[in-house]
Amino acid sequence: MKKLLLLVFFTVLLMSNMNAQAKQRKVLLQQIAALKVYIDAAQKGYSIAKKGLNTIGDLKRGDLKLHTDYFNSLKKVNPKIKNYTRVAEIIGLQLKIMKSYRRTYTDFKEGDLFHGSELDYINRVFSRLIGNCNDTLDELIIVTTDGQLEMKDDERIERIDSLYYSMMDNYSFIQSFNKQAKLLHLSRVKERKEVQMTNKHYGILKDGL
Repeated sequence: MKKLLLLVFFTVLLMSNMNAQAKQRKVLLQQIAALKVYIDAAQKGYSIAKKGLNTIGDLKRGDLKLHTDYFNSLKKVNPKIKNYTRVAEIIGLQLKIMKSYRRTYTDFKEGDLFHGSELDYINRVFSRLIGNCNDTLDELIIVTTDGQLEMKDDERIERIDSLYYSMMDNYSFIQSFNKQAKLLHLSRVKERKEVQMTNKHYGILKDGL
């Protein structure tokens, strides 16, 4: 009887252990399944997040490329700007100013009517004027050369117009200065002739005496 009771007891205990192990295995399997689902979800979420970040990165790079292309386009000078009539007119005015300066200064120097400080003053005036013209021409080259400035077409046109007016001011100045200087030159030529005539007249009178 005792053996039977012990057998029943061990059988029940074994069954309990087996049931407990089965439950544990079931719970463990459920946990493993849940963990797998979580991992799959996490991986999908990471993939989506990564794609999202890549998309954002692509958008940023695309946006940056658009900005870069835009600014690069601003650095390229439209051929119409280079062929703008006032570009050639500015260069033409510069050549006229240089020609006028050389002719006038040479005439004054060879005419032997201006000396010392007068010639120095005339030379300083012309030097400052030529310096202004060169600055204007340098800026014109920058405005009409690719890769120098980031400007829209209308901004380049506006700047070229401003340079044109500046060169016109220089040209008007040299014309006015030369006119005044030539009037002074003619006045001195007249004075010299009068002196020569006077000396000649008094020389004749002296010889007659």
